[in-house]
Amino acid sequence: MRRHRVGWLLALLLLLAPLSDQGRTAHADGTKGVQSVPLSVIPVTNTYQIGRNKGYFDLKMAPGQSTELQVKLANSGRDPLVVRVDATAASTNDSAQVDYTNTKTTYDATMKYPLPTLIKIPKSYQRLTIPARTTATYHLPLTMPSKAFDGVILGGLRVRPVTATTKQSGISNQYAYVMAVQLSNGTAARPDLTLKSVEVARVANQTTVNATLQNPEAALLLKGKIEARVTKQGQNRTLKSLVMNEASTAPNSRFTVKVPWGGAIAPGAYTLHLTYRSTDKQFFSPRTWTFTKNFQVTTLQAMQYTLAELHIPWWAYALLVLILLLLVIVIILLLKRRKGGKQRDKDSLDESHFDRADPGLGHAAGERGPRRIDG
Repeated sequence: MRRHRVGWLLALLLLLAPLSDQGRTAHADGTKGVQSVPLSVIPVTNTYQIGRNKGYFDLKMAPGQSTELQVKLANSGRDPLVVRVDATAASTNDSAQVDYTNTKTTYDATMKYPLPTLIKIPKSYQRLTIPARTTATYHLPLTMPSKAFDGVILGGLRVRPVTATTKQSGISNQYAYVMAVQLSNGTAARPDLTLKSVEVARVANQTTVNATLQNPEAALLLKGKIEARVTKQGQNRTLKSLVMNEASTAPNSRFTVKVPWGGAIAPGAYTLHLTYRSTDKQFFSPRTWTFTKNFQVTTLQAMQYTLAELHIPWWAYALLVLILLLLVIVIILLLKRRKGGKQRDKDSLDESHFDRADPGLGHAAGERGPRRIDG
């Protein structure tokens, strides 16, 4: 029994160790500390533009064809302005919105032609100085993929004022101007959705059930509504739920629907039920995707995430770990002491038996006893 107790204590120590660093999270105000910048970004209409006055580039071109994207950058301030220009591939963030600001170079496996690989950004544009009270036109060469493709390539041009960064308590506040760029050969594609995975996780001090959705097609999906709920496997009673309105999904991208759990979570088998309903005009009638997937919550996960929901400060965990270590040491010492006590009792019993045996041996040696001598 004592060995089992020691084993449980050691397992609890291992469980608490990764939680001791949680609780120290910085929070940034979206506007606090961000300076206003007198910058305007204006697209110059391209020869291959589809429609007019869109405010972004929507180009229909042949495979292998080249052109120049021209952008006017206007500095209405009294001082020179330093900016950085980048090309981005459109992605979908975890709020189910198309994001044109992501400059990461890791893309979904279904994306054949990321926009940054088609636009050549001059090296000088990494730190571009726009004189005060000046509007200048800047040129970015673009070449279409050599092979024809269905659907669209979607991304953006991101102009970030380098001087618009302030730091408060170690937090950087930045903002950027983004102009969408959409390329096509003129052949349409239809978006689709697949459910890639479901798991329970702990992110940003919150326990959530994460469902990863993927749009593997080169087509934009708009006007979506997501409804997700979690039940015990084999049951229909809703334990947790989430609704997301006005959802959109970028071509060839994936994102995570996070159903907040809140509170203790029990180990066991669960089921995620998720629907995505779109009224996008590219469909003749509303299109609905329905997904159902089982997932497991292990005992270790349940203990770890439930303890994390208590929001215990890190020093309390450190103190608890120290107390548990002392308890383990005390139990080990008690076990050793008991083992030593049993050995001493055994030795004492052996000595007592030997002492009782001595008189019998003496009587055996003189078994005839004393003789009577007559006078």
